Amino acid sequence: MTPVCLPLDDPNSHWNRFCPSWSAAIAFAVLFAVTTVLHIIQACYYRKSFLWVLIMGAIWELIAAASRVASIQSPTNKNSYEVSFVFLVLAPLWINAFDYVVLGRMVWYYLPEKSLAGIKATRMSTIFVALDITSFIVQLAGALLTVNNNSSSATTNGLHVYTAGVCLQQTLILAFFGLGILFLIRLRQVDTVKNKARGMKLVSVLYASLLLITWRIIYRIIEFSAGVHSTLNNTLDDNEWFVYVFDIGPMFFALVLYHFYHPARVLQGPDADYPTRAQRKAMKEEAKREKQQESISVKDSEELAV
Repeated sequence: MTPVCLPLDDPNSHWNRFCPSWSAAIAFAVLFAVTTVLHIIQACYYRKSFLWVLIMGAIWELIAAASRVASIQSPTNKNSYEVSFVFLVLAPLWINAFDYVVLGRMVWYYLPEKSLAGIKATRMSTIFVALDITSFIVQLAGALLTVNNNSSSATTNGLHVYTAGVCLQQTLILAFFGLGILFLIRLRQVDTVKNKARGMKLVSVLYASLLLITWRIIYRIIEFSAGVHSTLNNTLDDNEWFVYVFDIGPMFFALVLYHFYHPARVLQGPDADYPTRAQRKAMKEEAKREKQQESISVKDSEELAV
């Protein structure tokens, strides 16, 4: 049965800005459930461990959507409302992190030097994911400050902290765009690479995902930096369609993109995965032996010359 909205001036209701659409919430909860299941199936099919990052993004979006449905059904339940808000604002960070992981693996897979802009492929993913986690922590702190305080000043401080985290996230995305351009330039220069066209297409998918995240970040920056109860903030908060057009919808499409052009379908073969710790150790020892052998060969050549 469709829930009935409480009066907007009801002090017990957490939906005091508009009457939320129950049908829209149900629709997106179902859509996120479907994409989550499909990503789990694809991960099992391709058997790539790094896909868990994208699955987490889908699960968090699903939790946000399901909690929104629960909150609409029980508008006086504070817990479901807060869970929906926190997961909604943090879930995109998982999708963002997945984009970073994919490019790092593409550098390892396609480029013979296994590095880009002087950064090793394995370190590239680590650096960007670590910074993404930093952004996550800042945004989480801001979100918790926002939902756990009743005073207007505390809520404003929480929104400012969250906005700082979002700005950090967008700065990383811009830097990542630059690395993506360098990767495309380098990829075109490598003649021995197989499936080069697939790699270029996958970079386009990465860009599309990042643009959708950027679309959502711009919305959140505008919303939260305007200040609580400002004219702009009131306009955004009083109209539910903004959150679907600028946040929930774009993140759904970012997840769907990878169904149609899955990274694991492109990254196939011996270089599709990073080497294990044991393999890296063996590679270092082999490189050391080769260097020693070269030194011996040079020394022998010099002695013969004498």
